[in-house]
Amino acid sequence: MTMIDEQAAVLALAKATHTQPWHHTARAIASAGSALKLMDGDVTGLDETDQAHVADLRSRVRIEDFDQARDLIATMRADDVHLITVLDDSYPGNMLWANNYPPFVWVRGRMTPEDYRAVAIVGEHDSDQAAAAARALAEAGLTVIAPLRTDLDAAVHKAALEAGGRTLGVLAGGEAAPDTLGPYANVAQQIGQRGALVSPFWPDTTPTDRTIAQERIVTCGLAATVYIVDGGNDGPGHHCTDMVLKTGKHVFVPQQLQQEHSWVAQAGFRGGITVVQDTDDLSKHAVNLVDMCSQTTMF
Repeated sequence: MTMIDEQAAVLALAKATHTQPWHHTARAIASAGSALKLMDGDVTGLDETDQAHVADLRSRVRIEDFDQARDLIATMRADDVHLITVLDDSYPGNMLWANNYPPFVWVRGRMTPEDYRAVAIVGEHDSDQAAAAARALAEAGLTVIAPLRTDLDAAVHKAALEAGGRTLGVLAGGEAAPDTLGPYANVAQQIGQRGALVSPFWPDTTPTDRTIAQERIVTCGLAATVYIVDGGNDGPGHHCTDMVLKTGKHVFVPQQLQQEHSWVAQAGFRGGITVVQDTDDLSKHAVNLVDMCSQTTMF
């Protein structure tokens, strides 16, 4: 069997996943080392929970799903979008730190082994601060990761690209869905030329509240560390911070955010959060942390 067959099997198993989140399927596939093996009923090495999950998947998978997945991979390749599954060597190792990594991502552009040296920027309102951070991180040689759904996100990508850096834009919809890029098609084109657009969804998926939540998981998952620009209690920044800390990754926040919102201290009472004075302080700490934790096999 070819790599395309394995990738098609991953898609078929993901499509058959109804009773559990996709990351349960991703975990079973990664543990087995082969999606084709699972489709054939070989669950050697899986624990009882994963074995039961695979049995449920096999009861739902149809041969047509496998054939349609192969056709989809070919169609997307013709549009310069390629598939990376949890079985591929190019699957981003930073995402494996979390328990909720997706079984696949679609990529327009190019991801490189050096992209493990990446910082995600998450913010709500302060586009100027977010852009300044992106510029400093890009100038320090780090890859910048952000969604591409708001003006702040667009400012992050533009600033990093203008500084000569690379960015990864995480989409809240499918690579082929008209509503995914909204007013940011021009920025997306620049990202695709100098970095990559990444989507963990079926190509025709329209953005929703559910996909936005998954977008945040992937944004933080792709990064080695995360910078939270701003945000109030129970906002995206707060939720991302809690999620990132649970994976064992580090979070950076500006001093103003720490002073204005008590959730920062509450979230970091066990450690894992560093307060930075300015963007120069951020880039210095981020470079030190990423290089200290770097492993050549992470991507």
